[in-house]
Amino acid sequence: MALRWGIVSVGLISSDFTTALRTLPRSEHQVVAVAARDLSRAKEFARKHDIPKAYGSYEELAKDPNVGVDDTVTVLLQYPGGVHGSFTCSITAELSNVNSVSGTKGTAQILSPCWCPTELVVKGEHKEFALPPAPGKEFNFMHGVGMTYEAKHVRECLRKGLKESPVIPLAESELLADILEEARKAIGVTFPQDKC
Repeated sequence: MALRWGIVSVGLISSDFTTALRTLPRSEHQVVAVAARDLSRAKEFARKHDIPKAYGSYEELAKDPNVGVDDTVTVLLQYPGGVHGSFTCSITAELSNVNSVSGTKGTAQILSPCWCPTELVVKGEHKEFALPPAPGKEFNFMHGVGMTYEAKHVRECLRKGLKESPVIPLAESELLADILEEARKAIGVTFPQDKC
């Protein structure tokens, strides 16, 4: 039975994710609905991606896309055992999109784009990983077809009766969300729902 997907928001990433889903077998993945705050945008997205249903609202809007900080931010993290980490993000500056981890046993780098890498360097050894083919599909972001791995993993988990991923469990997602929430508050970014 196919996993039926509903797409929330009609931005560029949603477009790429929907296009990536179209590269997978329809017997396994089907996009059945899309929602946006503007019904006309949802209908246009549905027409473009051949989605049967379009809705003009959604209740679980976690972030208003019109709110943001036009700046660069660096977050420093301290973990137990003297481990430190940092990340930098920017709306205006083009950054390297490379992740590096250094420790007593060596260094590992996830090369750009880190959101969907195809290259890894561990202790100086370079490894490459090919993305799945997507002939005739156009994406807004580099390596957008890599989102098919996420879609396949969700389907695998559901078929096994799992309510969360053993690879990235809910607690890990919540921890990352908490870190990002703290960073957002520390730099003064607020959303309307913060005032409740």
